[in-house]
Amino acid sequence: MKKLFKLPVFMLGLILLLTGSALKVQAQDDDISLQTFYDELSPYGTWINDSQYGYVWRPDVDQQDFRPYYNDGRWVMTEYGNTWVSDYDWGWAPFHYGRWVNNRYNDWVWIPDTTWGPAWVSWRSGGGYYGWAPLGPGINININLGGGYRIPNSWWVFVPQRNIYYDRFPSYRSYRNVTIINNTTIINYTGQRNRNTYFTGPRRDDIRRATNRDVNVYQLNRTDRSGRSTISNNTVNIYNPRSNRNKDNRNAAPRKVSSESEYTASRNNRTNNSSNNQSRSARGDVSAPANQTGRTSERSSNTQRNNVESNRATGVTSSRTTRQDGSTATPSQRSEAQRTQREQAQVQQQERAQSQERQAQQRPAQGRQQQAQAQQQERVESQQRQAQQQEQSNARQQQQRSQNESRQQQQAQAQQQAQAQQQERAESQQRQAPQQQEQSNARQQQQRSQNESRQQQQQQRQERVQQSAPSRSNESRGNSQPQSSSRTSRDGRG
Repeated sequence: MKKLFKLPVFMLGLILLLTGSALKVQAQDDDISLQTFYDELSPYGTWINDSQYGYVWRPDVDQQDFRPYYNDGRWVMTEYGNTWVSDYDWGWAPFHYGRWVNNRYNDWVWIPDTTWGPAWVSWRSGGGYYGWAPLGPGINININLGGGYRIPNSWWVFVPQRNIYYDRFPSYRSYRNVTIINNTTIINYTGQRNRNTYFTGPRRDDIRRATNRDVNVYQLNRTDRSGRSTISNNTVNIYNPRSNRNKDNRNAAPRKVSSESEYTASRNNRTNNSSNNQSRSARGDVSAPANQTGRTSERSSNTQRNNVESNRATGVTSSRTTRQDGSTATPSQRSEAQRTQREQAQVQQQERAQSQERQAQQRPAQGRQQQAQAQQQERVESQQRQAQQQEQSNARQQQQRSQNESRQQQQAQAQQQAQAQQQERAESQQRQAPQQQEQSNARQQQQRSQNESRQQQQQQRQERVQQSAPSRSNESRGNSQPQSSSRTSRDGRG
């Protein structure tokens, strides 16, 4: 009995063990520590202790052109929906975990989180465009679906629907976002992974209809090889960090953190360097950095030489003054000091004039550069509009052809039905002809029978009349003789 009782218990324990192992494997993808992000992203950016969001990460990219889920990457369709495949070595983390935010300095920074998704973005569609924007911090799918959260207009990017799966998108300007947003609607298709909901974006059939091309569905592979995501044949490989089931995110922190003041100072330095580079680019100095360095060192050496001569003159004057035993400086000494001051003032005035001249030269160059960029953007948009109009024209032509084909098919079907009905009537007439002939013959036979019967009846009546005629004549004769005798008797009596 004991053995029989132990066997079910052993089987039940084995089933529970296997079930528990399966559940652990299923949840392994989200067993990631925040410390993993702090350590593995440090070489590619700066961790900042932000007063509003806590630890945030700023990537080492050109913030003037950088946009999350737009630069250096592409969209592909996987079993999880539209999935972002980044070309950055660090793209496995900020585009599949956490949230992006555009801070008060107009820099994109990333707030870490441990929930994985194919892409944490919201989607729009309409007017021939697909658009997407990063979900803000603390925003879940239910809030966005309920309309309680509005993504800033400048966060959105839009591309023509036919370009949704391009390998690389061009530089983006958001000045037309408001117009496009007013002509688009939110795409509310969602998916789930480990009870976490995310937006999947436009469906495969919608993209196939919009692009007139088939949409390949890739298989997602979470690999243990760190680095940039890759596409191999029909597989998308995205780095999956080693799980840490003993994680304690309360004590996790970056090993090197910048304060907000340090971040602001470094940002100002980057801004100044960027403006200097732009001014040098406007003057044409970028193509010859060695000459620029030489001119800079030459100006620096001239300034230092003037300072040295000024100090030397001042030193001579002071030494001569001390040798006069407290007496005042001689007129020659005073005139020499004044001449030195005038030279310094002239040098400073010259430098200011040169600086103003450089700024004056820089402003038209910047204006021309901005105008050229605007013209280029207009050309790109014009090409996009022309391509979109051509696509719409092709779509209308295709629709017209489809309608014509449909009408032709309907006409052919109507003709076939008419022919079939005519053939059925002919067959029905052919089937009914013998019956009608038989019925006609029967009616004729019946008519003949009736005629014969009537003729026989008439003959019989005639025969009866002929037979009854002699008897009537005899009777008439018998009746006439008594009348004559009575008449004779009446006459005799008279």
